[in-house]
Amino acid sequence: MDDPQPNQWSKAIGAYVGVLSTLLALATAELLALIFPGNPSPVFGIAGRVIDLTPADIRENLITVVGTNDKLFLGIGIVLVVLALGAVVGTKFRNRPESAWTVYVILGLVLGVIAAPSAYILWSIAASVIGGLVGWAILVALLRRRVDAETNQQQPALSRRGFLLASGVVAVVAAGGITTIAAIRSSREQGVERVRSALSLPRPVKKALPVPAGAAVDVKGMTPPVTPNDDFYRIDTALTPPTVDVTNWSLSISGKVDNPFTLTYADLMAMPQIQKRVTLACVSNPVGGDLVGNALWQGVPLTALLDRAGVQPGAQQIVGESVDGFTVAFPLELALDGREPLVAVGMNDEPLPVLHGFPARLVVPGLYGYVSATKWLSKIRLTTMAEETPFWVQNGWIADGRIAAASRIDVPSSDAEVRVGNVVVAGRAWHQEVAVGAVEVSVDSGPWQSTKLADSMGIDCWRLWSWNWAATPGQHRIEVRMIDANGTVQSSRRTDPGPGPSSGYDQIMIDVSD
Repeated sequence: MDDPQPNQWSKAIGAYVGVLSTLLALATAELLALIFPGNPSPVFGIAGRVIDLTPADIRENLITVVGTNDKLFLGIGIVLVVLALGAVVGTKFRNRPESAWTVYVILGLVLGVIAAPSAYILWSIAASVIGGLVGWAILVALLRRRVDAETNQQQPALSRRGFLLASGVVAVVAAGGITTIAAIRSSREQGVERVRSALSLPRPVKKALPVPAGAAVDVKGMTPPVTPNDDFYRIDTALTPPTVDVTNWSLSISGKVDNPFTLTYADLMAMPQIQKRVTLACVSNPVGGDLVGNALWQGVPLTALLDRAGVQPGAQQIVGESVDGFTVAFPLELALDGREPLVAVGMNDEPLPVLHGFPARLVVPGLYGYVSATKWLSKIRLTTMAEETPFWVQNGWIADGRIAAASRIDVPSSDAEVRVGNVVVAGRAWHQEVAVGAVEVSVDSGPWQSTKLADSMGIDCWRLWSWNWAATPGQHRIEVRMIDANGTVQSSRRTDPGPGPSSGYDQIMIDVSD
């Protein structure tokens, strides 16, 4: 009674074995990829390529729906798609599994090429193909056939009991592999964090002025003048942050320069450093969004590195490249106009957090991150515009990445219920390169009224504001706009992000009760 009936494996069993074998193939490829710390996870590498190829409008809609967890959902989706492919293979080849080896090899080749940056492509292909062959071997072991001596017909080689036992072992091994992968990655991340936490920033030769006492707005729920590191927004293409060993890390400056050179982390830390408070904003930030933060950055002035390299007359743009191959670029002239861009190593008086670019990143006041803020920086190249097109510009975003004038209401939150009487409305406004001149609010499309500006932390920082509203019963709409120091009013034209920044006035709806 041990032999399964009917004699042929059912489609359900074929699909089940296909999923199991593919799961073990993925686990094998992921484990092999860990041999080289810089080599990305195959799953996350594929997901990264999906992000690269996703049209900007679809990508922005995805972020709107799932927030910054889009990478997590995408990673899970990639795994489910690959497992579904495994189920199809298991179904199609359930009665002749030996023939499926070409499918697994081709799939491994394709996934290996898609997943890896150029520096690791050979190992990525090898890891994926080996993983595919392991999956194929499991498919054969669980679905192979034998010829029954009495009936001269093909029968499953494993009894029902043997099949259940073998498939259970495969499931346990796959689960163990996944657990091991998670443990190794976690251990590496913890190791980098221990190293980072033990580091100390050098004393800067130029310190930022203290935050003025009047820079804050003392209202419950209001944003502080300086964003804590743990609360600072994170938007990048890395599905998992690179874990960089500072003992092996280096920063190269090359391209159209007279004297290309390379710095170790120790070299960079030994150079004179300065502090700057700078507000960074994401070009994907919708009107009223919170993808903006203000921090104290410390690092080496980028101009000091450019002076040492000797920029050649033909250079037009600065390209920053991450350890994972991601690139951004901005015009050379914007590094030399007095805004003081930094190769930053510190954030809010501590070494850069891993999520925000440890060991070094670019910080360029007045520019969106997609053209300037290379995290996990490893290379700086001077090129012409024609020689290299950075990642996001290739994907349809405009090349001019200057941060647009913007303002938002932080408190009360939209749809809040408040009582009649004095209600404090407060928020933030920013327009780097020009500075905030005034912030105004309007209730129910009424006249614009001036707000109280908190003390300025400098032209490169946002400015907080507040307004005391004599709230009356009913539902009300409050809008905010910013006027810069030159008298230019923030654009009222409502647009969503892509291929440039959003624009328009932030607004909230408030219910006021007696």
